[in-house]
Amino acid sequence: MAPEEMEHFFRHESGRIVSLLAGIFGVRNLQLAEDVVQEALLAAFTQWSYGSVPENPSAWIMTVAKRKALNHLKRETLAGKYALDLELNGLTLGSFEESFQQERVEDSMLRMMFVCCHPILPLESRLALTLKIICGFSVQEIANALLSNESAIEKRLARSKQEFRDRDLPLEIPDDASLQDRLKGVRLGIYLLFNEGYNSSHPDFLIRKDLCYEAMRLCRLLLDGFPGQPASSALMALMCFHAARLESRIDDRGALILFSRQDRTRWSRELIRSGQYLLTEAAKGDELTEYHLEAAIAAEHCTAPDFASTRWDRIDGCYALLAELKDNPVIELNRAVILSQTQGPRAAIGKLEPLKEHPKLKGYYLLHATLGELYSQVGETEKARAHFQAAIGLTSSKTEVKFLRGKLGE
Repeated sequence: MAPEEMEHFFRHESGRIVSLLAGIFGVRNLQLAEDVVQEALLAAFTQWSYGSVPENPSAWIMTVAKRKALNHLKRETLAGKYALDLELNGLTLGSFEESFQQERVEDSMLRMMFVCCHPILPLESRLALTLKIICGFSVQEIANALLSNESAIEKRLARSKQEFRDRDLPLEIPDDASLQDRLKGVRLGIYLLFNEGYNSSHPDFLIRKDLCYEAMRLCRLLLDGFPGQPASSALMALMCFHAARLESRIDDRGALILFSRQDRTRWSRELIRSGQYLLTEAAKGDELTEYHLEAAIAAEHCTAPDFASTRWDRIDGCYALLAELKDNPVIELNRAVILSQTQGPRAAIGKLEPLKEHPKLKGYYLLHATLGELYSQVGETEKARAHFQAAIGLTSSKTEVKFLRGKLGE
């Protein structure tokens, strides 16, 4: 198993088993569940690094986690530490084995997704917890995804777990008016997970397909558990359209390929068809979310026969509606890129220059990379050079740095 495959496997198994153990130990003992899983993952890493990977690694690691959890239960229950929790959860040591059945695993994961998005937690804490518990993100990856720092993320996670200990929340899916609000939080966590895979903050990997597919798997779990939710269908459609283009974004030498130069014959027609079907399903009802609009934009790109045939007016109309739904300066950046296609680079530069002072975009490398490209198109070489250099200083991705240095060379 290659290192990146092992990392993906550990992420996948971590979310499944932590969720299951939280149902056994009780949500207030979430840290214990994480500790048990870390012990199991360490055992797997140690053994597999020096020998062959078992034929069924998921079953192997589940067995190890089960054994370690049982050891904790026997040891701690005798001391009385978790006896009440086990009683409240209706669990005895004799019924412990039944808790590890496959249907219990999937159900526990769905329930944990809702616990992580509980309204007692601030929004950013919900996202941090979802990315940590369900998706297996590291603290650094969470900080990058949420535009924060590691210290702040660690504090949020610690406060969230303390809330769980104090409130003794049940591992259950809400059946009241809070369901829709909780679903929004779950969808946002999945959306951020996909984004981290599609434009990774990892310095060595611009694209992390494992995270993209993990996000799609979680969204499918959500769709199966709660059918008839247009926003969930729209989110899945959006991810299908973007995932369809994954194979065409990087060339054989690991270099970034501009969207306008991508080989459209390499796009997955199956994923595009799935996206179209899901977007049709998402249109049922009167709900319009950011996922609907972003999916519609992605659909326009994916269904255009070539770059020149892109219907920019439709895309700009979607961005205009999107700007009404969410306050995000990146939307204006994207609209300026569209403007460059319809009215030329000078018009786009006029829109982008004021955005350099926006506090959320001062450290955003794509703003400078875009300005660099636009200034190069109008022949203002020194300004283009300055923006490309600024963009290089703002990204940690080696692939993006290589691409931008190529632009400087041009």
